[in-house]
Amino acid sequence: MFDATFRTLAVAALTLGVAACGQQNVKHDHDAATAVQEAAPLPSLKITAPKEGEVLAGSDVSVTFDLSNYEVAPAAQHVHLILDNEPYLPVYDASKPFVLKNLAPGSHTLRAFPSRAWHESIKNPEAFAFVNFAVKKADNSRKIDPAAPLLTYSRPKGTYEGQAAESILMDFWVRNAELSPTGYKVRYTLDGKSTVLSEWLPVYFDDLASGTHTIKLELLDPAGKVVPGAYNTTTRQFTVKR
Repeated sequence: MFDATFRTLAVAALTLGVAACGQQNVKHDHDAATAVQEAAPLPSLKITAPKEGEVLAGSDVSVTFDLSNYEVAPAAQHVHLILDNEPYLPVYDASKPFVLKNLAPGSHTLRAFPSRAWHESIKNPEAFAFVNFAVKKADNSRKIDPAAPLLTYSRPKGTYEGQAAESILMDFWVRNAELSPTGYKVRYTLDGKSTVLSEWLPVYFDDLASGTHTIKLELLDPAGKVVPGAYNTTTRQFTVKR
């Protein structure tokens, strides 16, 4: 119930924001919706299989979850599941195993968090889950340090057409790094133009031109340097069709 209310408030705020803002906008009109969210039990997500540090004999990996205080369903709220640093896979039924096929031998990581129906991530600490595991042999090439600052890219992804192309969400997850004017920051570079964020809020790109766009996302330390780590810099392309 609380999530449906949250979505109604957020979509109303988004509609007003899109009408009033230009091409690249950080949305600051989530206050009322956030108050609704905080009044309810917070979502919690855990990856229960594979286990941390597990070395699996087969290349097909069955991923299971423990999801609390959040409902997922096809074409609605879901879980974003990220293997290594590939684009996320949507999980619409967290009560059943999600099978990853034909994984390469070696070390891998999984990251996951619940998402709104419009793909905005849930951002309380309990909502983020990760696990380090391996297929056939461990080489620690992709291991996540649980204490280190970590940036997880989520959106944009794929191709945007029609109404979906009018306002495109950029969203990410930050762990062990508080964003602030004097602390950590996230820098995104869209088609060569950079913007630095000191707040953890979704960004919407309005009225982008048709064609392929390139976005780079980086986690910066308080001194403005990129934080070391395999996932703290990510570059992706997405397409707009009008």
